[in-house]
Amino acid sequence: MQNVSPTTPANDWLSRPLGFAARLDWEKTAYLLILIVAIVSRFWALGDRAVSHDESLHTQYAYQYYNGEGYVHTPLMHGPFLFHVTALSYWLFGHSDFTARIPVAILGIVVIFMPYFVREWIGRRGAVVASFLLLISPYITYYSRYIRHDIFAIISALIVFTATWHYLRDGWQKGENSLYWFAFGLGWLFCTKEVSFIYVAIFGSFLAYRLFMQVIFAPWFGQEWRKIITPLLVILFGVLLFGGGYLTQSRLEERMATAEINPTEQAQFAVDPTNPVEEVPVDNATTVAGVTAMRWVQVVGIIALGMGLFLVASTWRAHLQDLPEFDLIILYATLVIPSVTPLLVYIAGWNPLDYNLSQCFVEGQETMGAFAAFWAKLFNGECWSIFLQSGIMRTALFAVPILGISIAVGLWWNGRVWLISAAIFHIVFTLLHTALFTNPSGWASGTIGALGYWLEQHEVQRGSQPWFYYSFVTTFYEFCR
Repeated sequence: MQNVSPTTPANDWLSRPLGFAARLDWEKTAYLLILIVAIVSRFWALGDRAVSHDESLHTQYAYQYYNGEGYVHTPLMHGPFLFHVTALSYWLFGHSDFTARIPVAILGIVVIFMPYFVREWIGRRGAVVASFLLLISPYITYYSRYIRHDIFAIISALIVFTATWHYLRDGWQKGENSLYWFAFGLGWLFCTKEVSFIYVAIFGSFLAYRLFMQVIFAPWFGQEWRKIITPLLVILFGVLLFGGGYLTQSRLEERMATAEINPTEQAQFAVDPTNPVEEVPVDNATTVAGVTAMRWVQVVGIIALGMGLFLVASTWRAHLQDLPEFDLIILYATLVIPSVTPLLVYIAGWNPLDYNLSQCFVEGQETMGAFAAFWAKLFNGECWSIFLQSGIMRTALFAVPILGISIAVGLWWNGRVWLISAAIFHIVFTLLHTALFTNPSGWASGTIGALGYWLEQHEVQRGSQPWFYYSFVTTFYEFCR
């Protein structure tokens, strides 16, 4: 009888020692335990909780997108990334409350481990502690189980933050890839929600302060500061124009509001006939013209401020190009400023959400062909006036020059790197806002409408909390539970 004994191939991977376990240290063990707890805490009973108001809207529009009904970006619902990734989850796993929350749960786990990538600055122990705090954070846990834009904004902002620190460390010689990660994170951030503008303000102000301190303490500053006297005067002129225009506009608007109130309605009792209230005549037409003029004074002030800053950068370019903060500020400015166009439209007194393109009709147009009608309107002054007063043309008055200036400044800084970074940013931004090119108008609603809509909502008082409300409640909720 032939003896058949089991044989084990020499290269059988199942027989090899587990190399990871042999190299397991306390740091890896800590991260492994955090990962296990994170998976359990983010996925346990994920679909059991009732869907809230915000979640109901997000799941509904994502389901329509998944169901082939398309997606149209609207600033009311914030950025488009949530709807794309939720529709993808429906396609992969089916549609349910559980599957709708899978993307936020997965990225909520990723958020926990983001401190690992900045451990060189906060230390290995600091990174582990930071990951642990993110693991047990009530806010992070809640929004990792809640289908809203918050966790997407956090993870993309952390990518921008991490890329920033890596580029500050490596500089231009070794950190070029960090700039591309920076552009990717920034593009993703602007596809989440309009809090992206606040993140840019926070990160940008930090970089500006850091750059300012490095410049004034640089050994060349003492000999070079006189070269920027003229640019500084231009900056000062812009600040004075903007500040003076804003204050004067506010005073004129207060004067108009006061004039509209009947003095007899202000009195709590009957008006004393022996002491009549003197009415101050107000020429509303003149006041309105003054308000309009002051709005444009502010616009000119902003333009002068931008010109002054560019003159400073151009004068000191030989020194600034060695500072990584300068590179990051240029990228921030050139990639984000086109999306700030609605602010200028708003300051000018126009509606950034007015996409109307007015059309005129000339006499006999009904019997004209298309070419004849176009030719008749082309040399018609009234048609040009109506066309230029269209809402979309008013926005274009700012958007087109700003976009051109952004491109020119980017190419002036570093043509190749800027083009790659801009391509990464705009590919992410355009693909998501246009719903994979099925909704071309989404690019305009994302670039112009996002900030424009929330500027209008600025007047809406959704609460009456004191100024310290969030700092107190957030701290209390995070650390005192």
